[in-house]
Order: sequence, then C-alpha cells, then structure tokens
Amino acid sequence: MNKIKSTKTTDKDDFINRLNNCKLLGVMDKIYKKEYGLSAKKYLQNIPPRPEAEHMIQTLESAPTSITDMFQRRLDCKCKKKKARHPVWTPSIPVPAIKKNPEYFIEEGSRTGGFHANFPKDAGGGRLLYTTMKPSEFLNYAFAGEILEKRSEDEVRTTELLVKHKRKRILKCKPQDAPFLKLDLTKCQFVYHDGRHRAVAADELGVKEIPVFIEHDVPINEEQTRCLKDRKLWKKESTSSPNLRHFGEV
Repeated sequence: MNKIKSTKTTDKDDFINRLNNCKLLGVMDKIYKKEYGLSAKKYLQNIPPRPEAEHMIQTLESAPTSITDMFQRRLDCKCKKKKARHPVWTPSIPVPAIKKNPEYFIEEGSRTGGFHANFPKDAGGGRLLYTTMKPSEFLNYAFAGEILEKRSEDEVRTTELLVKHKRKRILKCKPQDAPFLKLDLTKCQFVYHDGRHRAVAADELGVKEIPVFIEHDVPINEEQTRCLKDRKLWKKESTSSPNLRHFGEV
C-alpha cells in the first residue's frame, strides 16, 4: 500500500513540476491572471484526465522558444514599441482556464467567431503541434493539395476587406488566433487550412514569424512519424509565391 501511495505521489509531483517548469505555460498563466484572473495551471491540474493534461503540456513544452517570446512581449506590453520597423504577432491564448464553475473554461480564440484549433480536444489526444513559420511559408502550405472547403471569403472583394481588417489588428497589437493547418500523414500533405487572411496581412506588414497550429492523426508507422517530425517532407504549392490577393485564382 505504501509503495502504491508513494508512486502516485511521485507521479503527481512530477506532473506539477512539469507545469511549473514549462516556460510557455508560465507566461500564458501570467497573462490569464493579469487579464482574466484565471489560472491555466489550475485547470490542467484539476479538470482533464491526467493523460490528456500531459499531452497538452507536451504540446506546449515542444513549442519553439519564439512562441514564448511572443507571449512575453504581450505580457510586457512591448509589442507597440517595435511596430514602426517590424510589426510582431500578438498571439491569443490557446490554453483553457477555470471559471467559477469548473465545468466551463475560456479560450480566447472562441470569442472571435472564426475557426480555431480546439486545443483541449486535439492536444489532449496528442494530435496537435504548436510551431512557428514565416507567413509566406504558411501560405505555400495552405495552397497546396486539395482545398476541402470552399469558403465564402474566397471572393476577391471580401478577401481584400478581411486582409485590411487583419492588418489593422496586427498594427494595434491585438491578439490574433494562430493560423491552422491539418496534415495528412499518409500523403505528408496539408488538406485543410484556416488563417490565410491573417497570414497575408502579416506578410504584407513584414511580420517575420507567426504561430501555427498543425492538427494530425497519431502516427501508426515509421513513415508517418518521419513525416510529422521532418518539415522538409511537407509538400508545398508548386509555385513559389501564390497570388495572395486573389485566392480564387489558385
């Protein structure tokens, strides 16, 4: 009995240490507490089953340090000082946090009305990468392969208005949802995307790097694992620079 109790205690302590040592989660949690008075760490400790919470932490732990830097700039309110030279991306927070009723959580992206990665669901299943790309790189991936859904905003006039709106938000340092890609591991090709207008606006403003969520299935063989880990294998649009203004022509 004592050995079982000791093992459970150790597992819990290890999990709490991971929460405390994850720099990206630490910065996000400070933002949550500052802006909402809520705690993402508390959510991860108490709400999801432990395996799901561990997957979420793993997604954050594996994210590049540049994403942590983006959140730190937001926390420090430093992004506006740099906008004259190179505007920066101010990310929205994907990690959920407790409200008064622990059955509910907030997720910043859900307030925008646009599509966004379901962080608790996808990361909890171990099916989400959180990474960064150049805006032009994201656009080359987004235009590759078959576009599974014809979106209303593909109309040229609407596209230009949306890009203009996103440019204004970036210049004002307002939080942006991370663009989203879905990777088919069998083809090593992207089959769904969301966030082209944000990426175009960022590219036109000279933003150097943007955060990107990549959803994928759990790899079932070595080939799929290699596809997931090696970005060089991801297929891009054959043309080097797609027409960013007229999505319908691609």
